[in-house]
Amino acid sequence: MKYTKINLISVITILFFGSYQSQISQGGTPFSFTHNISTPINEFLIDQPSSKDIELAKIDEKETYKVGIIKSTNLSLLNNGTWINHADGSKSGFLKIRSKSALGLSLFFDNFSIPDGAEMFIYNSNKKHLIGKFNSITNSKNLLTHTQVVEGEMITIEYFEPSNAIGNLKIDIHKVGYIFRGFEDYLEPFKSNSSSFTPKIAEFCQVDVACSPENIGWSEQIDAVVHFTYTDPNYIYVCSSSVINNTSQDCTPYIFTAWHCGEPNANQNLSGYTWYWNYQKTSCQPNTNASNPSKGNQTMINGVVKATSGSGTLNNPPSSNQVAGSDFTLIELNTTIPSNYNAYFAGWDRSNSLVSNGVGIHHPNGSAKKISTFNSNLTSTSYNGGAFNAHWEVYWDATSNGHGVTEAGSSGSPIFNQYKRIVGQLSGGSSICSSPANFNDLYGKFSTSWTSNGNTNGSQLEPWLDPLSLNINSIDGTYPPGGGSSLSCIIGLYSDSVDQGTPMDFFGGSNSSTASYSWEFDINGLGGVSPTTSTDQDPSGIIFNTAGNFNVELTVTSGQGVCTIDTIIVVSSNTGINNYDHLLNIVFPNPNNGIFNLKLSSKDFNELGNGYIFNSIGEVILEIDLKSSENMLVNLKENSPGVYYLKFEKKPFISQKIIIID
Repeated sequence: MKYTKINLISVITILFFGSYQSQISQGGTPFSFTHNISTPINEFLIDQPSSKDIELAKIDEKETYKVGIIKSTNLSLLNNGTWINHADGSKSGFLKIRSKSALGLSLFFDNFSIPDGAEMFIYNSNKKHLIGKFNSITNSKNLLTHTQVVEGEMITIEYFEPSNAIGNLKIDIHKVGYIFRGFEDYLEPFKSNSSSFTPKIAEFCQVDVACSPENIGWSEQIDAVVHFTYTDPNYIYVCSSSVINNTSQDCTPYIFTAWHCGEPNANQNLSGYTWYWNYQKTSCQPNTNASNPSKGNQTMINGVVKATSGSGTLNNPPSSNQVAGSDFTLIELNTTIPSNYNAYFAGWDRSNSLVSNGVGIHHPNGSAKKISTFNSNLTSTSYNGGAFNAHWEVYWDATSNGHGVTEAGSSGSPIFNQYKRIVGQLSGGSSICSSPANFNDLYGKFSTSWTSNGNTNGSQLEPWLDPLSLNINSIDGTYPPGGGSSLSCIIGLYSDSVDQGTPMDFFGGSNSSTASYSWEFDINGLGGVSPTTSTDQDPSGIIFNTAGNFNVELTVTSGQGVCTIDTIIVVSSNTGINNYDHLLNIVFPNPNNGIFNLKLSSKDFNELGNGYIFNSIGEVILEIDLKSSENMLVNLKENSPGVYYLKFEKKPFISQKIIIID
């Protein structure tokens, strides 16, 4: 965040053209992890940046955020590696690279090709941070240009080639990224237990997305936000972004961010970009429990720019330290996002309508994912040379766990309205923890980015996000088929029977911590219920003033889907009901396999009349002559497992639930 213009005139030196394979690890275990290899491995030292170099890199810290320095090298696994021949004709190659005091390292390749049947891994010194395997699948769809950041000052490339491998090996490294800040949270789980490494976290007021109540209702949107790095010839930078939906809802892997994060052009093939999913803490605790190591390798690389304000006509080209138009970029990744990344394709609203409340979700200072909350109307404004009124102005509010703002590295992150749809992306601002209520942030308007930056496809969101030409103002988000976790829900009750006029409490539950709840207490329309609906998860004090069997339904909604469940509440008349309390337990066994007994007295026969068994949708499936016997055997084995109800002809307010299991 906190924008500054980056001069990318010479960036062509690290840009390649064509299609690029995303950096998706294939899994597995390096050969040396299961075999004893005692041969010493050659180590190559990359010059550590000087303190002056690092201080220079920190200039404009509150602007676009540099986290790494790119160092030139000339290393080849084939020529510089340590090679070991095995008895079966296979061979292993190792290359260690060290740069003193680095928080992490990233490798940039000018040649990358792995023979069919061979595989490569990269890991840190304690072997906790392992990426790979990379194999012929990695290069069959074209070149692996670089790696994600791997923890520590020393990393090892390990290559294994069986005797029957086919093809030529080319793993040539021409640059190494030296990470000096901005990845502390990310790398924390991979460091040695004995390390004196102290994470630098985001500012003290920031709120982790694991914190409740700030995250309630926003779990899907949290899954949409993605941390990323990009490069110029000298540095590595961090920004934030989001995965975004389109009207065909085909889960095209679109990434939405700010133009000033790299200043790309439409149709540009990106190189040096790395996308990091699920980089977030798993509990609401500052300084601890950083990103789950199992999720640390959920990355992809590069992509193609589809549209950007930098290809439009609104203040383009901008002067130094200015933004172009509404400051947006839309990128399409080169491959489908793996389902286990749990990516949520966020919805959007291009209407420019009133936004009364919502959240921003972002990665300040390259830290684990944070959430900031606002409860006042966004206002239109102009920002930093951009188009007139092309930005939203927001002031953040204090919440239970802090007072979220934004920082450097938050740039490009989405702001969501009260309907959980993207209405803009972060351009810059001045919000700060020391005075969070007094300073604003500015988000490029989604409505302006839709068609107002220019007349070409490369300057508009509309051609890409409305490919069906529906001309709608908004769309909700979605998980892809097979993505997200399956939604389930339950109703909890102290009792499923109650006397007329007696308050009753309900309890709802699901496997989503941020779902919404909708209750209806009188689906079958008997009347006399107060209230008839509720949106509380655990509504209390519900009063049924009419005797009968009430169908109560709970609907749970999240980005994972919709779950509906119902139950029957038996409401007994106050008049003489206590004389029939024993009738609530006349079915035995219960639950049963479809065969059960009814035990009644002769007095019951005369006062109740015949009995009727209903299914869950109110259909009579069996009529019972209650005068036939005091202990009657009922056979419902031909019916499907489920819940059924016994009611009586003369006392319909008395009902017994019957549970049949397979």
